[in-house]
Amino acid sequence: MINKIALMTTLLVMACIGLLMFLAFHYYGQTVSQAASLSTLTQQKKEAEFIVQSQGLSVGIFNQIAGATLNDQQTNQTASQRRQTIIKRVLQTAPCNLVPVAAAANDSLLNHYNAVRQSSRNTDTLRSARAVPAVSTAQ
Repeated sequence: MINKIALMTTLLVMACIGLLMFLAFHYYGQTVSQAASLSTLTQQKKEAEFIVQSQGLSVGIFNQIAGATLNDQQTNQTASQRRQTIIKRVLQTAPCNLVPVAAAANDSLLNHYNAVRQSSRNTDTLRSARAVPAVSTAQ
C-alpha cells in the first residue's frame, strides 16, 4: 500500500512538473511572439511618424514657394498696372491708328516682358526662354 501511495505521489508530482513545464514553454512562446510583434509595430510606428514629418515639411516648403510666387505675381501685376496707366495716358490724346506707339512705352513693355521670361525659367517647355528681339518703333 505504501508503494502505491508513493507511486501515486510520484506520478502526481511528475504530472504537476510536466504541466508546469508545458505552461512555461507555452507562455514563453507567446511572450516571444508578442515581443516580435511589438518590435514590428514599434518600427511601423516610427516609419509612420517619419512619413508624417516628411509630409509636414513638404507642405511647409510648398506653402513657402506658393507664398513667394503669389508675392511675385502681385508685384508683377502692380508694375503692369502702373505701366498700363502710363501708356493709356500717353495714347489718350489721339487714336492709336493715327499716332505710333511711343518708343519709351514700347521699350518699357519689352524690358518688362524679357524680365518676366528670365525670372520664370522654362515655364513653357514648348517655347524657348530666350529674350524677344527688340522691335523698331514706328516714326
